[in-house]
Amino acid sequence: MSLSAYKSEFIELLVKAEALKFGTFTLKSGRIAPYFLNVGSFYTGELMHQLSRFYAQAYLDSGIEVEVIFGPAYKGIPLSVATTCALYSEFKENISFCFNRKEAKNYGDAKGNPLVGAPLNEKTRVLLIDDVITAGTAIRESVELLRENGNPQIAGVLIAMNRMEKNNDGQNALEEVEKILGVKVFSIVNLNEVIEVLYNREVGGQIYIDDEKMEMIKKYREEYGV
Repeated sequence: MSLSAYKSEFIELLVKAEALKFGTFTLKSGRIAPYFLNVGSFYTGELMHQLSRFYAQAYLDSGIEVEVIFGPAYKGIPLSVATTCALYSEFKENISFCFNRKEAKNYGDAKGNPLVGAPLNEKTRVLLIDDVITAGTAIRESVELLRENGNPQIAGVLIAMNRMEKNNDGQNALEEVEKILGVKVFSIVNLNEVIEVLYNREVGGQIYIDDEKMEMIKKYREEYGV
């Protein structure tokens, strides 16, 4: 089954923006991985606009409906803001954003409130947005924060790429997050789709996954893949 055109375009954008790299990288978990995704590479207006359009399309494709997109500090902040802008400008979907401060404000009318943006209550349907999920720690922390501040309904989680890996307990990391939170995790693309688009194929005159890098990916997935 061929990929949706926008998925292929997104994968090509990731490598052109140098957000997705292949080589040898030490992850926060301590794993030595042959690939690394960093949406922090999307730091120009043009790139952020393109990235947000793909997040918006993936949200619409998910079939869920929410009032607010929540972005965990720090990377989730620009993602939540830009995606709501793209949803309105490209698809005329008017959705609000919300994100958290690392430290609660201790002055003014928002004193003690760790959240910025749309007000939340028990009836608010919220989508969490982030770049990747490894162990799911950041997402779980966000859910706890939301439960303590308005206790909205978490309708789903949207990430850029599903790394298709096990967590430290040997379980499918993404499925465990779904199980713990009781919500569906959606991704714009997954690792299999990335390989399908990039393996021994030129993008902008460059091959990002050649036979050598593919062998590194295979060995890594033998140990950590699902």
